[in-house]
Amino acid sequence: MYTDPAVVRRKVERELNDFVERFDHYRSRGIWVLQYKFPELLVAFATPRIKPYTLTPYAVLMDLSNYDVEPPSLRFVNPFTLEPLKRREIPTNLQRFRLPPNSQQFPPVIFNPQVGGAAMAPGVINEELLQAWTPEDDQPFVCLQGVREYHDNPGHTSDSWWFHRAKGMGGICRLLDLLSKYGTEAMREPEYQMRLEARGIAHQIPTEPM
Repeated sequence: MYTDPAVVRRKVERELNDFVERFDHYRSRGIWVLQYKFPELLVAFATPRIKPYTLTPYAVLMDLSNYDVEPPSLRFVNPFTLEPLKRREIPTNLQRFRLPPNSQQFPPVIFNPQVGGAAMAPGVINEELLQAWTPEDDQPFVCLQGVREYHDNPGHTSDSWWFHRAKGMGGICRLLDLLSKYGTEAMREPEYQMRLEARGIAHQIPTEPM
């Protein structure tokens, strides 16, 4: 089922007006709209917590054609060239921790540097929203209700978009919020890896009298 593009455009621009009304809020969080050319919206994500130099590790190209009979499609791209990014080129898993049903409060998540990660309290569910068929080379997709790639996935045929459409799960601002919250806003500092490679053996040449 397809909607008249003029109707879709009005829906999209109505939601973008909500973004514009809170433009300073989104800008301070590193959510920067670079271009809107219906039906595509290009948004860059910067790292507001990394000091002194802010990074812009990726942008998202949002395809809003047939919105919202279909949810938005999301594609990670280089913010300068618009080339699609491979999974290995994106420095986040869009990781989030969730409580099991009927939990009253959030248990602490303890960072354990000895194992290089977080030791989760009992019952906390660890989810990685950024997925790919192979970790290195495939183009990634956001595995989240309200994203077209999620609902088009054969593994989610029982979780139709129409169960979530009326709840606003595919709202433009909602998706931008989540991509920022679990992506660039969670980045605290750059990590460095030093690689030592043997290029040969240094010699000290003995000097003998002539």
